[in-house]
Amino acid sequence: MQKRILTLSAVTLSFLFVTACSAIPSGNRMDIKAGDTFTLNKPVTFAPDHARVFIQYGKQTRQSTYEKYDQHCRLEIKTLKSQPQTIQPDTFKITQVRIDVEEIASQTPSQSGTIHYAMNDVDYFPKSTFVQTESNWVRLSLGGDSQPPETMDIVHLYLSSKTQSNILRLTCAGSLSTGDPLDAPRSYRPQQKQINTILGAYGKVSTSP
Repeated sequence: MQKRILTLSAVTLSFLFVTACSAIPSGNRMDIKAGDTFTLNKPVTFAPDHARVFIQYGKQTRQSTYEKYDQHCRLEIKTLKSQPQTIQPDTFKITQVRIDVEEIASQTPSQSGTIHYAMNDVDYFPKSTFVQTESNWVRLSLGGDSQPPETMDIVHLYLSSKTQSNILRLTCAGSLSTGDPLDAPRSYRPQQKQINTILGAYGKVSTSP
């Protein structure tokens, strides 16, 4: 009887694993492409010595208070200044779409990517080492002693404007997750619909014909 129960448990676990894999979107599939546009509807002001502004639930928030276990976006500029900087409402062309994985490094350097320091992102990553990889693999956590680190699946939308050259990109991320299927769909890299929901009245991404 006990052997039969163990066999059924293994079959159930295998079924759940296959189901979870089939439900997870392709790691490199995005419904946004170069040539699409991002429209900013409200002015966004960057604090002195900060290069990022966080937007979540349709509201501007701070790096210290945004909910890391839900999807969010960050508007980023190229240069730091000692005084506030403002990006005015505008329609920006998306020149490049890049997907990535943002991973908080442990004491032992990961072999899955290149360790680097976020030199200009002092507002978001102070005194922290991060590993970034461009990867299509799926991270699934099924328990055990060796848990994978928490990461965010992100997409960078690089922006261009004829009048506001300091704009860099709009970066949007899924929730912090170890890859546990139970974290879905918040842990998925946001697509166009999710990004527009995150931004709310602040702006939207529109696809070109």
